[in-house]
Amino acid sequence: MPPTESIRGAFQVGYSTPTRPEDAWGDSWRCDHAVLTPVNDPARATWTAQVMDRIRPDGVVVPRQLRSTDGRYAMGGWTARSFVSGHRAPRFDEVAAAALRLNAALVGEPRPAFLSTAPSGVAPRAGVLGDADLFAAAENAAWADDPTEQLGAVMDASAVPREDVAAAMAKAAALIPLRAPVAAPDQLVHGDMLGCTVFDGSADPAVVDLVPAWRPTGWSVALTVVDAVAWSGAEDELFDRWSHLPDFTQLLLRAVIYRLFVHAVLPDSRPEAWPGLERVSDIVKVRVSGRSDRSGADDRIGEDVGGSTGGDGTGQETGREHDGLDGLDGQDGQDGHSGGEGADGRD
Repeated sequence: MPPTESIRGAFQVGYSTPTRPEDAWGDSWRCDHAVLTPVNDPARATWTAQVMDRIRPDGVVVPRQLRSTDGRYAMGGWTARSFVSGHRAPRFDEVAAAALRLNAALVGEPRPAFLSTAPSGVAPRAGVLGDADLFAAAENAAWADDPTEQLGAVMDASAVPREDVAAAMAKAAALIPLRAPVAAPDQLVHGDMLGCTVFDGSADPAVVDLVPAWRPTGWSVALTVVDAVAWSGAEDELFDRWSHLPDFTQLLLRAVIYRLFVHAVLPDSRPEAWPGLERVSDIVKVRVSGRSDRSGADDRIGEDVGGSTGGDGTGQETGREHDGLDGLDGQDGQDGHSGGEGADGRD
């Protein structure tokens, strides 16, 4: 539902007629010069707005955050940003470069409390696991010594998974022993650059939303590369062009495991997204094979958490899942963005 006239008035666009903006804006409505977005967690939305207001990355446009007439970033379940023109496009190297510039501007930002390392990733709102919780659990599991702890909190081990979900868990089980320590330091980084970046001709790229993660700066690029190759038609050489980044092979490995877990835990992940994810998983496995230094608890992942989340497991992708870029075949619909299995839990 579009924002009511009273909500639009609170952000000084009461006269406008709401229309849908480009997909990168997610479940939002354009109201003249503003884009209004519904939020489930006002505190997190306020934090996001404050961070985006502070940063000024070189060569990257960040929309100005708009306050309500009483000075709040979140009002009546909505936030607002200034509209910037542009569309998502398969300019993958530019997205990766923008990720590094944006992350450089985020250096020194403190870790927000909601980026928890608890088994479920973030505390469920009102006792219900939302997409943000599922994405957080999948990400934490990709990095955890024992992924079953995180996944067990959000999956039903007694449920019979779809064939593609079972295959995704089996792939993850084979990749987990290949993980090695990552030395690059953690910081606040962007977790879905491919889904949130738009281009307008030769202008600087614009990042219209912040999907926060607490990982090394190369994590943003690894996710971009994995998503682009899996679901947006990027050439395999994209892996090599960014291989100079610290720990990049290990970051790619964790990014693939994360996407495999997202495919498994999202009840409305799409079976047609599996072939691209399977292929990129095999590519990354070849790149890191022979360097395994992990075993034991990790090998249990395929059998201990083999089920799916609640429901019949046949749902279609959600609005935050990736849907591809400019006519390219869609991905699993990341919690909506880059075109895969999700935008990693935007508000």
